[in-house]
Amino acid sequence: MNSPKVLLMPLSSSGEVSERLQGALAVAKYFGAQLQVLHASVHLSRFVPHEVAGLSRQFMQELEQIAGTQSRQDAEQLFKLFKQLADQEGVPISETPLPDDASACWHEVEGLRSELVARRGRVADLLIIPQGKGGAISSTLEAAILQSGSPVLVMPRIQTDFCPHRIAIAWNGTPEVSRAVRSALPLLSRCDEVRILTHETTSDRVPGPEALQAYLHCHHINATPQRVKHRSRTDGTDLLKAAQSQNCDLIVMGAYSHHRLQQQAFGGVTRRLLQHSPIPLLMNH
Repeated sequence: MNSPKVLLMPLSSSGEVSERLQGALAVAKYFGAQLQVLHASVHLSRFVPHEVAGLSRQFMQELEQIAGTQSRQDAEQLFKLFKQLADQEGVPISETPLPDDASACWHEVEGLRSELVARRGRVADLLIIPQGKGGAISSTLEAAILQSGSPVLVMPRIQTDFCPHRIAIAWNGTPEVSRAVRSALPLLSRCDEVRILTHETTSDRVPGPEALQAYLHCHHINATPQRVKHRSRTDGTDLLKAAQSQNCDLIVMGAYSHHRLQQQAFGGVTRRLLQHSPIPLLMNH
């Protein structure tokens, strides 16, 4: 599989902006790819339609003017920081990808961030989404994983570097993790060590970890299977501890979901790692 060439990252002013930009630029430099930073603003009427709120048209116009001014100021500040950090990291700003070199560009758009990420993510090789503040799973993160059709790199909010040397694969033989592994081949082929983590309570599946080991060997990737003991009642905790004990820099896994009931879209392991992993996650649904 070819290395990703088009990376998409949504950006808002919701904290750790410098760190999130630096982390995304580091991913672009690692792959020699173009980073497309997406900043979305939403018209006030999407949230407060005056017909419903019972507000006068004049009052709504005043609110819209204030909100629009604030939105433009936020966008200008974010774009200024984007240019500053791109220059600092030696990443040229270019609307077209550069051959075998990193670049970055800025897209200012209007609309709901989650909807835009879901749509635009379908013409990107990899989405870079920050871990939610306080462990929350944002609508943007959910849309990226469940609706974009592209692999998603979930980055800790304060991580500014990216060069994984040890990678863990959370393997259970499902189509989701199989797609994640194929997406991760450019990373797996460059790292120093690969661990195939399989929970000891997982029923025997075909293909098992040994079959994955043989598949990766065909791609000249050496991997070591490792059974993870079930010590915790909390789904995902044992896998996370095993990855941390091996000093892994990245976890490759499938993203498993339930039917949407009260917005509990993800299964236990997925939700646990999305909320609590201090290690970047490369996920496919």
